[in-house]
Amino acid sequence: MDSLKLVFVVLPGLFLVLGLILAGLSLSASFRRKRSMAGWARADATVTGNLHGKDGPGSNGRDRFAASYEFEDANGKCWLGQSDVYSPDQSIIGERIAVLYNPANPAESTLPVFVIAKGRMATGLILVLFGAGAITMFGSLLW
Repeated sequence: MDSLKLVFVVLPGLFLVLGLILAGLSLSASFRRKRSMAGWARADATVTGNLHGKDGPGSNGRDRFAASYEFEDANGKCWLGQSDVYSPDQSIIGERIAVLYNPANPAESTLPVFVIAKGRMATGLILVLFGAGAITMFGSLLW
């Protein structure tokens, strides 16, 4: 009977651990991105267009857009950039947005947003809630 009790606690515990790992992987990629852009300079940019598509991991067959923009570096030289962050909404052409660019190579630029892999994070949180709830329920029933 003790081995059956153990199964009802260990199996939900595995879900809990897997959920924590998935959530951690999602957040670690976001912090890695933020850390890699730590020394980048901020500039105001003007939206010049939108890249439109329906493919990719975050689209689920829906429209998604990435802004194209133009900005000036600290020396006053004009650069073109393309956002690597997609959203369900189009940016308005002519709108002023903030961008971050690499001072050593201004061709590298992006929007200053904190990006999280939503699917991985959601799955991880669901597994954590399921695992913690099951451990609590079975733990209180079995002991």
